[in-house]
Amino acid sequence: MKYRVMHKETGEGKTLTHLEVNDMDYDVSGRIIVFDTNMEAYFLIDEIQEY
Repeated sequence: MKYRVMHKETGEGKTLTHLEVNDMDYDVSGRIIVFDTNMEAYFLIDEIQEY
């Protein structure tokens, strides 16, 4: 699975693979926050299923 994300501070968009994701959580507004292996925080935009 891949995740389209937007950096929480800079707004930069990128795609993370499941191997690059360390953790996920919710912020106080209910948005999903994705933490990569370097503990950078991103807003989850979309999940991409790979078959």
